[in-house]
Amino acid sequence: MWYIAIDLWNKRVGIAISKENIAFPHAVVSRSDLVSWLKKYFKQHTHIQAIIIGLPYDLYGKNTTQLDKTLVFIEKLKKIFPNKEIIWHDERFSSFEAAEGFDDHRDDVAAQCILRSYIDSIS
Repeated sequence: MWYIAIDLWNKRVGIAISKENIAFPHAVVSRSDLVSWLKKYFKQHTHIQAIIIGLPYDLYGKNTTQLDKTLVFIEKLKKIFPNKEIIWHDERFSSFEAAEGFDDHRDDVAAQCILRSYIDSIS
């Protein structure tokens, strides 16, 4: 299965893709451009079957304000892309992991960490 992963924040969104179960950082887009970016991407890459969204729980697994915003966005994605499976995955440590040595690409590397974690969890 081919995936695209999203690390969703208020201003920027990190995006990663998978190729044969290997996760790669792909892009950073503004939050306001995300839906149009995804529509264009899916037209060119019809093989993507699922969208993995990182759920930003706090360190203790409790809800955050960002988690509530992400859940609202997931519902929006389900309506816009009814033919794509929407899968959410705990992203609790992805930003910390991505920050180590990747300051310029932290958002897309965080999405890569989310995607790699998801792929590992189903393997």
